[in-house]
Amino acid sequence: MANKMKKLIVLICLVPLFSGCSFFGEKNKVGDYIDKPDYSLKSVEYVPVLPNIGNNIIPVSLYSGYDELLYVVDSAKAILSYDGAGNLLGKLNLPGVTFVIQNRSLDLYALGRKDTNFNNLIYNLPVIYKISQKSSGVEGGSSQRLDLNTAKIVKTFVYPWCINEPNKLNEKTQLEKVFLGSIGFMDNNSYYITSSGPVETLAFITKRSAVLTFNNKDVFQGGFAEGDIAPLGLTTLVQPPQRARMEAKKDFIYSSLTSDLGISVRYIEVLEDDINGLTANFKPLAMPSPDEADGSLYETFRFKKPQSVLYGGTNQKLIFVADSEKDSIYVFQENGYEGVTPPPQFTSRRLINVSFGGRGSGPTQFNRPMAVAFFNRVLYVADAGNKRISRYILTSDYE
Repeated sequence: MANKMKKLIVLICLVPLFSGCSFFGEKNKVGDYIDKPDYSLKSVEYVPVLPNIGNNIIPVSLYSGYDELLYVVDSAKAILSYDGAGNLLGKLNLPGVTFVIQNRSLDLYALGRKDTNFNNLIYNLPVIYKISQKSSGVEGGSSQRLDLNTAKIVKTFVYPWCINEPNKLNEKTQLEKVFLGSIGFMDNNSYYITSSGPVETLAFITKRSAVLTFNNKDVFQGGFAEGDIAPLGLTTLVQPPQRARMEAKKDFIYSSLTSDLGISVRYIEVLEDDINGLTANFKPLAMPSPDEADGSLYETFRFKKPQSVLYGGTNQKLIFVADSEKDSIYVFQENGYEGVTPPPQFTSRRLINVSFGGRGSGPTQFNRPMAVAFFNRVLYVADAGNKRISRYILTSDYE
């Protein structure tokens, strides 16, 4: 009889619960018994993913490759490779190295300097390295694997021979100030290299401050120059992950440390026709209204020292800029507007400014950020002064 009474009480209780009536003198609702979804507008920002990568290194260049590994330059010492968990996988000692990138054939290209003997004089010259990591897999098998520990330098190109301008050797002091800053690959593995240096006192075919072009056989093709603007960082629109159809545009974006340059990160549109061949032109970008975004890539004197620039290889088409003097990372849309698209629950379509940084050693602070990499929604920052590689992800990208 007691059990029957208990069941009856339960049934009686269910009626007021679902009818909204008072139960024991208190008002009860269905929502009181269900977890409510949170419709509040949470902040959208880059938050750190810990732990940091790297142990007492000075990262000055990094690239998230087509093989989904992270390649890092430990300043003028070596190239390092890490997996997605931040484990060190390989190391290639390479004195003088300053930059690393991977092409679509999974070869690494590096920039650096080396002493070169010419006519009994030692020149400290810029150099381009092509590096193969391919080695045999299982013993006796035909498969191959990538291993930076056993990587080989398969080609070395010394400037100025690589651009067919050996006459530049006549100006030793000036020549040794030339710096090759960055490489950017296109869909067919042809590539650009930024070159900066003093203005020539003699007439040469190729300007020192230019974006040099090479085909996929590593043969010099020519160059682009905007007056005496010295380019440093560079990115093309072709970035990992590997796709069957990559972006076919030959456009590139470069940064410059040239003083008194109002727009120091510049989008260059490259066109090709049968008459003129390749032509490169500065591409104007519209300024956003206050209802659209906070700032713009072309806002004059926005940057102090834009060390590097990166076009993200995702559908978002973000442009990242690392400013080593402002100790900050800036994030823009492809059209130059600053910020990221707000999540669906935001009623305003105004871009959200997620640029961040400032001098310090905190999780979202930097000390001389030199480069960025981006893959699978994770942003990597080479924080040279703090001797670490920091990782970040947008709060709106968490699943």
